[in-house]
Amino acid sequence: MKIRLLTGSCYIAVLLVFYLLKIFVNDLCFDALTYAFALIGTFEMLRAMKEKTTKAERAVVYAFALVCVPACALGEYFLGAGLVLTVACVFALSVALLFLLVARHEETTVENLGTAFLSAVYPSLLLCLLVLCNHISVDGLSLKAFALNGDIAILLVFVVSPFADSLAYVFGRFLKKYFPKKLAPNLSPNKTVIGGIGGLVGGMLGATILYFAYNGVAGSFEKAYLILPFYLGLGLLLAVATAFGDLVESCIKRKVGLKDMGKIMPGHGGVLDRIDGSLFATAVVYLAFVLLSLV
Repeated sequence: MKIRLLTGSCYIAVLLVFYLLKIFVNDLCFDALTYAFALIGTFEMLRAMKEKTTKAERAVVYAFALVCVPACALGEYFLGAGLVLTVACVFALSVALLFLLVARHEETTVENLGTAFLSAVYPSLLLCLLVLCNHISVDGLSLKAFALNGDIAILLVFVVSPFADSLAYVFGRFLKKYFPKKLAPNLSPNKTVIGGIGGLVGGMLGATILYFAYNGVAGSFEKAYLILPFYLGLGLLLAVATAFGDLVESCIKRKVGLKDMGKIMPGHGGVLDRIDGSLFATAVVYLAFVLLSLV
């Protein structure tokens, strides 16, 4: 437990340092951390899937991980075209994998290609959404410009998601004996329905606390209540996305017969073990912010 707490504290410290660098230096600083997550996460995925992919397929996936996040970050920062470049990278990935199916058909199977594509999408493509969240901005001095920006988007991912996770653990730990029904017994035997409810409560509570704390620091309480319902709903969706991410990770590990995806974070496992819920929470934040900015 001590090792787990120490590792978790180091992880939080790293996030905090890069977030402060984002605030006071440049948005690209947080993109650098995202890039590290993508490279390490891709390594963990390909190591787990080693027997299910060929060397050529792994080379293509590594190339995608090396190029996609920087292309998204630099394209968004300089050109505002991060999403376009990300789509272009995914298209290039698809063509490269299909080329292997033709050029190296004797060793390449459809199943191998699917596994390789999964290893690229999870985590690199999802982390590109984190890059896009990092650069979200709305022009002007409106309430939207304050409430929908990259600073609070990153906080939502890395504060609300763990908050929901923690409250789900507390509910599950102390109420499991009264409400023992399992949430997904075949994938994650320790998860309970009551824990899932705790996660939903934690998501909404975390989003509310974060929203008002952010308002307090920024000194912008005027009409803040108008957008609070949006954050309550977003907190609920983030809790669902976090739980789904945990189940996805559990399913992948069960399929390949692993307890942890890596050992870089003692007590937690690998990078993917730590950010699994955040990956899908990122997708929710990005989509929600884009949709609200259009209203």
